[in-house]
This record gives sequence, structure tokens and C-alpha cells, in this order.
Amino acid sequence: MIDRFFPSKDEDINGNFKGGCVRDIINHLDYIQGLGMIGIMLTPFYRTHTYHGYHIVDFEQIDPHFGTKEDVKELITKVHDRNMIIVVDFVANHCHKNCRLFSDGKHNDWFLFQSDGTYKCFADIVDLPMFNTDNNEVQAYLTDRVLELCAMGVDAIRFDHATGPSYTFWAFLRKSVKRQYPNVRLIGEVWGRLDFKPRNIFRYFFNRIRYDTQEARQLEYVGILDGVLDFRYQQLLCKAANSGKSIANNYALNNEVKTHFARYPTDFQLWLFLDNHDLNRFLFECNGDKTLFWEGIEFSKQWNKPWLMFYGTEKEFTNNKSIFNGTPYADEMVRMCIKSK
Repeated sequence: MIDRFFPSKDEDINGNFKGGCVRDIINHLDYIQGLGMIGIMLTPFYRTHTYHGYHIVDFEQIDPHFGTKEDVKELITKVHDRNMIIVVDFVANHCHKNCRLFSDGKHNDWFLFQSDGTYKCFADIVDLPMFNTDNNEVQAYLTDRVLELCAMGVDAIRFDHATGPSYTFWAFLRKSVKRQYPNVRLIGEVWGRLDFKPRNIFRYFFNRIRYDTQEARQLEYVGILDGVLDFRYQQLLCKAANSGKSIANNYALNNEVKTHFARYPTDFQLWLFLDNHDLNRFLFECNGDKTLFWEGIEFSKQWNKPWLMFYGTEKEFTNNKSIFNGTPYADEMVRMCIKSK
């Protein structure tokens, strides 16, 4: 998270910004590479109403809390100079209500409305109107923003809440991107039932019978995106960690993971992870057992697949109680700052 990674500025209570910026990431590339990382993935850096970047106010400007477009370009260049890759996050599902596209009243057909005339909100958050991604103008506008990221030199794009936009939208975006930037990977966040729509109803329900529901959801995006963040893998590792049994020598887990991987075409990328900004820290899932925690990390690194480490994992960050306890803003417990000594 840009705002929480070695922030060099003072806290800003407006939007809960803590002061992290792109320049701080540039200044810590030695630190990142020293951990053995071969790339970085950033939360959104567009002008935003809140620190995490997912409540976008302007899709065409960098938020001044995070820096400038020149800062982002410099980061991309310096990452590539180290033979590392850079992945950026993009929100194609919704914007903040203060975004001009929504607030000017001239683009009503760009958004989804319910039968009572109210606009549809992402996760019932009234500040977040959802795009009508079947609208051709919306498809063109958001795709142009993605193409701008590609032109800046990013290697992959992670799409927030990929289950929200329509399959028609994803087909348009992917075709447009691959025409100009065939090597840029398009990776979706496919997680949970919110806004999920099967692409093939019969296949989906058959897969739900044979497999786990999360597995069935992920499989619907084969042929639509280049890959997904592998939430099913994360669930398998957390289940093992919760049991308190060894992960390193867990024959049953090893076979279960192999069987899971085998369900996907070899050219469909499964990006592995143990936790992220929306989940409990993995050390919490291990009930504080650091041996089990590091076993989970080593287990994840053995597969020939991208593996993402949530910032702070290297410092054994954890939360004291589950973020899924119904407390508002409980996810703050896993979004603490890394600070310089």
C-alpha cells in the first residue's frame, strides 16, 4: 500500500492518509530487492478520496498525496533498470461520487441504476456508484486509462473487484490491450459472491458440485483474463495453518494444491499469496506460530508461479483479532505502516 510503505511525511487526518508516497518506494528499492523480490505491485495511485486508492475521484490525475506522474514514470524506469517488474492496480468497477463523471450529471448512462431510480453502489457503500460496463463509452474510457498505464511501461495490471464489470467489458478491454501490448498481463481479483455472475451457468454449477465455490468462480475467468489472484490457494493454506499442523511436510496439502493447480490451463496464471489488505495477516491465521508462518512462505515459493508478499510480512506483522468481526474499518488492523527506524 503506497500510503503505508515507509511514509516520510506527517500524517494527514483527511482521508486517513499516513504520508507514504511513490518517492518513498523509489527510495526503498534496495530494501525490496534485498528481500529477494523480483517486482512490486502498487495500490491505485489516481486522485482518491481515501488513502487506499480504491475510491477514485479522477482517473486522469495522480493523487498529490502519492506524488506526480513523473514520479510514477521514474519508479517504473528504476524498477526496470533492476530487471524487476511492476504491477499496478486499477479499479474498473466503480468510482467515488465526487468523480466528475458521476457528479456532473452528464453521464447518467455510464452508471447502473436500480428500479427505484437510485444508483447502484458497490458493496452498498453510498459513496461508490458502479459503472455500467456494458456501455460502449464506459468501455472505451476505462480501456483508454488502462492503455495509458501500459504506455507508461507497466508489466501487469491487477483489476480490483473483477467480478463487477461485465464479461463483455473484459473481452473489449483485453482485445484492445493485447492488440498494442501483448505482453502485459491482465490479472483479476475474483473473490466472494458479491456481484459475481457465471459466464456459463451450467458449467459453473457443475463445478460448484465438483469443487469449492471459490474454485468455480475463478474458473469462469479462464479465457477472459490472463489470470487471477488465487484466493482458493490462500484458503487452502489458511485452512492448513488454522489446524496447527506442519505445512512443510503436509502430504495431503501438497496433493490438494497440485490438484487445484491442475484444473487450470497452463497458460492461465494463478498468482499466489497468503494475505493482503482485505484479509487477516497470515501470522494471525497461524495463531501466532512463527514456525508455521515461515513454513507457509517457503511452501508458497516452491511452485513455479508468481507469489506476492504483502508488505510487512517480512517483519512478521500480524493482527490481534480477526478483521471479520463486524467492527467498522477493522481492515485497518492489517494496514499498519512500515516505518524507518
